[in-house]
Amino acid sequence: MKRATKQSASESEDLSRGAEKAQRPPAEDADVKDVPQGTGATLGLRVSDILEAFPFYVMLVDDRHRIVQANGAVHEQLGLAPEDVVGKYCPRVIHGIDEPWYACPLEEAAETGEAVEREVLDRATGRWVRSAIYPTAGFTADGSRIYFHTVADITDAKQVEDQLRASREQLRELSRFLESVREDERTRLAREMHDELGQTLTALKIDLSWLARRLQERQSLLEKTASMGELIDEAIQTVKRIATELRPGVLDDLGLADAIEWQTQELGRRTDITFRFNAYPEQVIVDRDRSTAIFRICQEALTNVVRHADATRVSVSLKKGSSRISLRIRDNGKGVEESQTLDPGALGLLGMRERARDWGGEMAITGAPGKGTLVVVSIPLAKKGDSEC
Repeated sequence: MKRATKQSASESEDLSRGAEKAQRPPAEDADVKDVPQGTGATLGLRVSDILEAFPFYVMLVDDRHRIVQANGAVHEQLGLAPEDVVGKYCPRVIHGIDEPWYACPLEEAAETGEAVEREVLDRATGRWVRSAIYPTAGFTADGSRIYFHTVADITDAKQVEDQLRASREQLRELSRFLESVREDERTRLAREMHDELGQTLTALKIDLSWLARRLQERQSLLEKTASMGELIDEAIQTVKRIATELRPGVLDDLGLADAIEWQTQELGRRTDITFRFNAYPEQVIVDRDRSTAIFRICQEALTNVVRHADATRVSVSLKKGSSRISLRIRDNGKGVEESQTLDPGALGLLGMRERARDWGGEMAITGAPGKGTLVVVSIPLAKKGDSEC
């Protein structure tokens, strides 16, 4: 294998005006000097000064993988003398192989003329490596292009990333569990309010009616019982409303599509907003937990429309595909700004996003001033934790 022609110390190290331009990277075409503001002092730098600033492997290589120059990290960490590195085949020096490393970015950089950076697992060592190649405008004496090459062990950083990813996943699992517990508690409270308190109020209403029939000649008492009856009627309606808000029975009895339609109808009756809902297919069958997540996202989104959008029309659509279920909510209100969607204090939006992420889904919010807002939620139908084939 032909080696690069040796250069004198002044040619390889000195970046003064007298050095040959063809043997310098583009950043070195001019003097590498720093002129501090307000002084006439100059700071001369050599190639080796730059390379030695890095604690990981940094080399200049040509397009045939020959090492033109290397920093001290290469010599020290590999235990090699400079003469065992310069002019040698880079894969042999770094990886101990006689062919290009399977993840080496040099070929791609040589073909495209652009920088290539890769993070890969070194199968031989089991360590994560970040290998990068940056083309320069320099050439060796035999006409081979020179590339700036870095190789860094990023295993520790990858392990930290994995730990953070696992921690986030654990937090999401905890959040999903707590949400499930809260929904179960809501269901229990709604049932008890409807069955126990509702029945008690109904029995009290019946007793009050019985008492009123026996007080026909006592007008003042009749008026009092009538007033009490009205209060009991209001209490019964309040119990029904609170029980429904805690956990709409229609969600468990009839399913997600009917629950969302019921919600739009309820808001339509209480506001001046016209709601339109459609589902495809008409009966969208989804497991209980996903139904709850999507319904709560829809509920929060519609509540935001009522409170903040100044809208007169809202369309809601629910679609179940072969692998995902999607929810779209569009209004003709004043429109949300991007800064509002990214506001960390917007806890409602944050909760909506987290509900979607808990199931491997995503949520997007777009809008423009005066042109309304669109909320799109997409959640996969595969059970959480299932492996993909």
